[in-house]
Order: sequence, then C-alpha cells, then structure tokens
Amino acid sequence: MRRKIPFILVLLMLAFIWGQSCLPAAASRKESLGLLELLRPCLEFFFGKGNVTHYFVRKLAHFCEFFLLGCFLSALFPLTWRMRIPALGLALLTGFLDETIQIFSGRGDQISDVWLDFSGAAAGILLSSLLFLLLRRRRRHREDPALR
Repeated sequence: MRRKIPFILVLLMLAFIWGQSCLPAAASRKESLGLLELLRPCLEFFFGKGNVTHYFVRKLAHFCEFFLLGCFLSALFPLTWRMRIPALGLALLTGFLDETIQIFSGRGDQISDVWLDFSGAAAGILLSSLLFLLLRRRRRHREDPALR
C-alpha cells in the first residue's frame, strides 16, 4: 500500500501536466491570466508591485508543477541517492514530452521550459529526500534509547 499512493500521485500529476499541455493556446492563456489575478496580491508581497507578470506566473507554474512531481517521484523510489537518478531521468523525460505535446496543441515549445521543469523536479526530489532523511533519523533517535 505504501508504494501505491506515491504511484497514484505520480500518475495524477502526469495527467495534470500533460492535460495542461493539451490545452489550446487561447484556453491556456485564459487560465493563466485568471491564475495571475488570483495570485498577484500574494506574489507582489514577495516580489514587489509590478514585478508579477503573466510570463512570471506561467514560469512559476512550470516550476511548481514539476516540484510536486519531483516530491511524488521521490516518495516512489527507495530512499537512496543512487535511486534518485531514475527519478531525475523520469522528470527530464516528462519535461521533454510536455513541450512536445505543446507543439501538437498549437503552442510554442521552449527548451528553456524543459530546464525549468527539470529544475523544479530536482528541487522537489532534493527537498523531499532531505525531509525523509530527517524524519527517518528522528524516528531512529526516538526508538533507540542508546542515542538519547
């Protein structure tokens, strides 16, 4: 059961990412403009008034989607750094496929988005791996009376 939940989350995230890429340019633009208006007040608090643009929100969305994918992929693979390589490879492949889908949906593909996607996934894998390691260390410390 432990492995099923991350697997399902990865599949759902892939469906979301690639589903977004299948949207026609006009629908995607409308959706991201709506997101811009929703997030602008919060983002301007961190990035300054006037610095939150449509372009910025689109790139942030790429990073965040793949950050979550990286977290889910990290939970799917055993907790060793050697096994993070397949997770990174899957994230990179997902980014390439994402941009390829955009070619066929009439939107522009950008290699820079692939690298942005990969960076988001790598950040998600790194952060979640560190969190898992800290939690494991804390649990072992609590269970082993000699470490107290």
